[in-house]
Amino acid sequence: MSKELTNVERYSELSPTGGRLKYLLSDEGRVYASAKSWSRALLVPDFMVANFETGLARMAILKKDSAGGALEMLYERTPVYRWHAVAAQLRSFDREFGNTGYKSRSTVERKQLEDFHENYERLTNWGYDLQERAIAAMLNARVASPASRNPVTQDALVDVIKQVIAPRLHVHDEKLQEHGAIIEEIREAIPALRDAAEFIPVRQAIQEQGLDPTVMPLHPRSRENLSGLAGQLLKNRAAEQGRTVVARVDGVSATTAMNTYRRGEIYTVLEEIMNNKQQSLDI
Repeated sequence: MSKELTNVERYSELSPTGGRLKYLLSDEGRVYASAKSWSRALLVPDFMVANFETGLARMAILKKDSAGGALEMLYERTPVYRWHAVAAQLRSFDREFGNTGYKSRSTVERKQLEDFHENYERLTNWGYDLQERAIAAMLNARVASPASRNPVTQDALVDVIKQVIAPRLHVHDEKLQEHGAIIEEIREAIPALRDAAEFIPVRQAIQEQGLDPTVMPLHPRSRENLSGLAGQLLKNRAAEQGRTVVARVDGVSATTAMNTYRRGEIYTVLEEIMNNKQQSLDI
């Protein structure tokens, strides 16, 4: 059950996209607004409104600890949400837009989503600025009135600074993690970004190249498969070996020891084999 929000002042302002936000400012300097107020201010596309607004309640639960304090309160029997829940919902939309592009939507809806996404950065920056301005106004009011019932204490100051900085750092950390994961996926997907000097088994190099280790490149002259043929060439050419690794061969339950060679040398041998099928190889 959400707590009742008391001691608030009513304000309104325009968002960067022209929507008007009617919000409440608590005596702690926190900005709250109803789900409908947030969606109207952000100009959320009509077909997304229901999903966006119901998502705020979910985000208020999921992001409570990271934001510090309750993200959902009740005001005159209406649930109201802090900006942090709205920002989390916008980030969820941004990730979905990046992953799928909402391709299952109609052409008209996709155009609306693209227009909305173009304003993503402006809206998130505006939301955090709105919260920061509210906190600054609250601090100024208390400093200007020494007789205030709620003077600024060291603990209160630390708390409001945390409210301002923590969400932005949290967003920054999330972006860094996303970028790190994407870079790692690219590194794994693009051979040119893999370490050519790393020692790996021949079969791993074959998998990285998207080749079939069981194919027989010199058949019918030779029944040696690609994996065995590459291993022979590397040995005959005295390729530098790394430590032996134990792995399971495809189709066999038992494990076996495998030699490792530098990735770049294995790639070179595999390219030579595949480019010279049915021809004489120096083995």
